Amino acid sequence: MNEQLKQTIDALSGGLQGVPASAAVANVTSWHQTLDGVPGAETVVEHLASLKAALESGDLAGAAAMLPDLGAATESLAPDAPEADQAGLRQLAGALQG
Repeated sequence: MNEQLKQTIDALSGGLQGVPASAAVANVTSWHQTLDGVPGAETVVEHLASLKAALESGDLAGAAAMLPDLGAATESLAPDAPEADQAGLRQLAGALQG
């Protein structure tokens, strides 16, 4: 599993409430940069941009409401991801979907 994916899953292992907003913004920014321009990831990139804006504005309730859709979009990437990352993407998707 790639290191960025592992770090994100580890950060969420204590639940979404345990992730400080500043760390969440940094993580979302990193994923946005990683996935921007990747064929098939456009929906995830759009969700990440919206999530980052909500987090930066302090709209934590709005950010939380976006996570299930981000999780579904993340799950849709799994079948086309490298085999080593597929299970991790499904795990991440599950965490985001609650």
